[in-house]
Amino acid sequence: MITYYLRFPDQAAWLDKAAKAGIRTNKPELIEDEKIDEDTGEIIPAVYEDHWSWHYYTLDWAVDDIGIIYNDDGVYDNDTGAVVTPPTPMDGWHVNYVGALPDGWDQYLVSPQQPYRVFAF
Repeated sequence: MITYYLRFPDQAAWLDKAAKAGIRTNKPELIEDEKIDEDTGEIIPAVYEDHWSWHYYTLDWAVDDIGIIYNDDGVYDNDTGAVVTPPTPMDGWHVNYVGALPDGWDQYLVSPQQPYRVFAF
């Protein structure tokens, strides 16, 4: 099996692509039924709330949503371990993926020399 290492521009881009690929699905939940305002007779529409579900693995794919990866450039106090200078984030939102790569995802492929995380097979 091939692991694809992906870097999306940001989390919002990843969420959008994951939804389009069926990895993330939304099933709105009814919070409040439609009702009629007693004073005006106007119909007040029902209220729904988004309920997102993740399908991180199926028989066809597996996803490791890593997120932000930090460089190894932080500076720490030798005595206390306190952060003197925090590590800097790498660009993008990182995801590992196994399976047939969804259309258009090839533009997000990266080839890390030492992957931050790998699938165990």
